[in-house]
Amino acid sequence: MHSRELVCRVFEGLEVPRIPLHVESDSKEEEAALGDVVGVGAKFREWRSFYEAGGPFARRSGEKLLEWADRVEVDSYDWPDVSEVVDEGVKSFESRAREHSGTKFIIYKVLGPTETAESFFAEGVRERRLEGQVLHRYGFAVFLKLRPERAAAIYDKIAEYVLELAKAGAELDYVDAVRIADDCASYGGPLYPPEFLEEKYARWHEEFARAVERRGKYPVLHCDGDLRKVGIAGHLSRVYRGLHPLDLSPKSTLKDALEWVEAVAEFRERAGEAVFFTGLPVDLIFEDSVGVEEFAKVPGKLLELHGPEGIVLATTHSPYPGRSYGEPLPRRKIERIREIAWSTPSRSPRPTRP
Repeated sequence: MHSRELVCRVFEGLEVPRIPLHVESDSKEEEAALGDVVGVGAKFREWRSFYEAGGPFARRSGEKLLEWADRVEVDSYDWPDVSEVVDEGVKSFESRAREHSGTKFIIYKVLGPTETAESFFAEGVRERRLEGQVLHRYGFAVFLKLRPERAAAIYDKIAEYVLELAKAGAELDYVDAVRIADDCASYGGPLYPPEFLEEKYARWHEEFARAVERRGKYPVLHCDGDLRKVGIAGHLSRVYRGLHPLDLSPKSTLKDALEWVEAVAEFRERAGEAVFFTGLPVDLIFEDSVGVEEFAKVPGKLLELHGPEGIVLATTHSPYPGRSYGEPLPRRKIERIREIAWSTPSRSPRPTRP
């Protein structure tokens, strides 16, 4: 059975001979070689540069808080034509994804409106890297508190672009799923007010998921942080057919990771039929002090508690910058997980949606 059919059967609640695997990597050749899923981003270069170069709505050096709040409005930026954003996004996706179509399950990845809005407010190099990662300062979240109506107008404008990008990806015949990456929480809870999450975040994500399903593809949500503390978590898990990475708690040690999988298994009751893409914390894959068999305890316990149905064993994130699965120890860990996935059939299918 090809990988594509395997993952589709998981989404449809059908029995499969083994558990699918998704090992995210910046190298799509490596991702295809190690797992059943290949996910590629649809990127608009100008917007993706904002975290490093600074966004158009960022607070200027020395600018007073209220001066900044009064200056920024939706028309402060020269918005590109929607077709320009969509065309560039689709081309960037197809340049890396098409060669893996046919046998692999292909995910078209789009950055959601909340994360994109934060990039518009990013201050640039001052917040650029922390151990290779973007350090968010949540300028949009601050602006939302100061000028909620203006923030809502900016959010709606960005969301319209995201919707068109998602529709375009779902129209591609070899795309199987569209994944919207849109963080709204930390381990401590929501990063935005409840009314914003209910009136804007949830409403737009309904639109994204509905548009994708109308075109016969599976909508998937990537959202970091503890969704258990977000009031709309149950709603999101009913709207989306898949959830990634179920980042409900820290997992940088083996002890923490084993407690994390307990939380993921418990979350299943709230998530209904949504397929879980999770189980392989990248923190431990690249932690040299954690051996192969120690690491294998994490997905092993998840499968024991959660069961093998409705799940794709997936890394929580791509490798850290400068790291790869070409390294001997991380590669051995993934090979061990492949053995587990291949030896664990899904015996009792979950009921499908009507």
